[in-house]
Amino acid sequence: MSAVQEPSADCFVSVVAPLHDDADIAEPFVREVVAVLKRHYDNYELVLVDDGSTDTTREIVAAVLRDEPCIRLLRLSRRFGRDVAISAGLDTVIGDFVVVLLPESDPPELIPRVVESCRAGAGIAFGIRAHRPVESPLLSLGTRVFYWYFNRVLRIDLPRNSTDFRGYSRQSVNAITRIKDRLRYLRTFGSYVGFGGSPFVYEPRFRRARVRGRTPGEAVGLAINMTVANSTQPLRMASLLGLVLGFLCAAYVVYVLAVRLLSSDVEPGWATQQVLAATMFGFLFVILATLCEYLGRLLGEVKDRPLYFVLEEQSSSVLLVDETRRNVVAEPF
Repeated sequence: MSAVQEPSADCFVSVVAPLHDDADIAEPFVREVVAVLKRHYDNYELVLVDDGSTDTTREIVAAVLRDEPCIRLLRLSRRFGRDVAISAGLDTVIGDFVVVLLPESDPPELIPRVVESCRAGAGIAFGIRAHRPVESPLLSLGTRVFYWYFNRVLRIDLPRNSTDFRGYSRQSVNAITRIKDRLRYLRTFGSYVGFGGSPFVYEPRFRRARVRGRTPGEAVGLAINMTVANSTQPLRMASLLGLVLGFLCAAYVVYVLAVRLLSSDVEPGWATQQVLAATMFGFLFVILATLCEYLGRLLGEVKDRPLYFVLEEQSSSVLLVDETRRNVVAEPF
């Protein structure tokens, strides 16, 4: 798609970027995003959400705020996680169209392309990496199994290699911000709220020599949280397994009674009893583990605590290029 040549005045574009210990790349990233927005749009804003950084990210961004217009910085009181940080940004944006991108890897020059996709009718435009980063064989295998399980078994639309680089219409933002789940994974919210989706393939542009990635433990934890948060199927599978084992146990009881009635020479069935006991106890532990996951989720939901807390908010001296331009409507264009 060709780039927009003249600044567009008929829409307001908001960009959300989560930050966490990004002092080394924050300033060039912000200036690059602002340059793209200035070149293509008359009405825009950049919302930076500091997710509990412990380095000098705040100071660096604060210095940029004095030079560049239409930037806001939200500092969360601690680290809540990337998806919560993005949600905090979505809660506060005012644009007709919203683009979410990660400072470490997403190219700002694609913002106009993403916005145009949303303007063409896609409620949500989502990025697909052309190539995955180099991973260990174990993590790569686990990733393939996870995507297969999520798409084929749970039947939740989660395209392989999808990223957090996304574009949203105002209507889809309004819908997503109404979801208050504690366990949040925004990539799955699109299929839940609907509004249609349009993929775009892109090549990430990494701003660090060494890419930050999840550890195997973090990846497993994320997979469990996503499964528990989006489906009750593991609980149903455990229930079905319980029924099957129950029928097998009933059949085994019939068999034992038949042997006892028809045979006068019955040896003590110690080995059989031990196998049966181990099977049943193993199943009980599976049930308990599954129930614990769902009970933990229910506990988080019933607490009804806010998703995040804002410690500080800073803004550029100029927040709106056109101060008469406000977007407070939710109706489709």
